Amino acid sequence: MYYTANRGVVVNIRNRTLPEGWYPSSEEEIRDLLSLWRPNFASGAGKKGAIAGIVPHAGWTFCGSMIAEVLSSFEKNLETIVVFGGHNPFGGPLIEYSEDFWNLPGGRLERDIELSEAVMSKVPSGLKVLKERSTDNTVEVIMPLIGALFPHVKWAAWRLPADSQAINFGKILADAVKETGSKTAVIASTDLTHYGPNYGFTPGESLESPVPWVEGRDREILNAMTGFDGEKVLELARRDKSACSAGAAAGVMNYAGNMGCNRGRILKYATSRDIYPSDSFVGYGSVIWEPS
Repeated sequence: MYYTANRGVVVNIRNRTLPEGWYPSSEEEIRDLLSLWRPNFASGAGKKGAIAGIVPHAGWTFCGSMIAEVLSSFEKNLETIVVFGGHNPFGGPLIEYSEDFWNLPGGRLERDIELSEAVMSKVPSGLKVLKERSTDNTVEVIMPLIGALFPHVKWAAWRLPADSQAINFGKILADAVKETGSKTAVIASTDLTHYGPNYGFTPGESLESPVPWVEGRDREILNAMTGFDGEKVLELARRDKSACSAGAAAGVMNYAGNMGCNRGRILKYATSRDIYPSDSFVGYGSVIWEPS
C-alpha cells in the first residue's frame, strides 16, 4: 500500500495480513497481555542483555509470551531489530521485506534502509532474491511485540531458505552491522516438531509416549541451536522433521557467533498441547544469546 506524504514522497507501507486470532488488533490489548505475561518471565539475560534469540511463530494464544520474553531480554538501547522468518524450503530464495514502514497496533515502525542495503550488497549473486508479497506468520507475529516493547527502533526482515545459504546470511548480517555501527539485535522464528495425525507424522516408536518422544527430539535440535551447530540444525530439520523453519534458526545462531556471543541459553520449552490438549501438537522453544 502506498500513500503520498506532505512532501510529495511516495512511501511503501506494510499492513496487517494475518486475520484476527493470531495477535490482538489494539495496543491496549497488547499492553494487557504483557502485564499478564511478565510475572512468568525467567530472570532474563545478563547485565549486557541479549542480542539474538529464537522464538516460535504460532498465534499468541500458544506462544505470545515466549516471543515477549525473548524480546524483553534484549539490550534496551537498540537501534534496529532484525527478524529472520522461515517457511522457505531447501534451495529456496532469500525473501526480503522491502516496505519503508510497517503499520502495527501501537504505531508505525520504519525499516532500517541503510542496514538493509548494506546487507543486500553482500548477498552472493547466485542466491535468488524475491520481495515478500505473501501472507506469512513467521515474521508478522513478532512485529507487534517489537512495536510494543521497542517503539523507537527500526526494523528489517528476511525469510531464509532452509539450507547453508541461511548460515552464510547470518555472517553477512553481522558484517553489515559492524560496518554500519548499528546497535542491532536479531530474532529468528521457528516452530519445532509437528506431531500427530493432523500433520501426518506418528512414527511407530513414538506411540507409547508421544509427548516425551517429541520433547526429546526437540531438545536435541535446541541444543544444536545453542551450540552454533547450524549444519546439524538443518540436518535434524530435514531428517527428523523437528523444525519447520530451520533456515531462520541457522542464520541467527551464526549471527550471534560472529558478534562474539557464547553458547546460547534455552529459556522455555512448551507444546501446543499445554494450551489445547490434542493427539496432534507442535513443539515450541525459545533461545537467547548474550555477548561475552
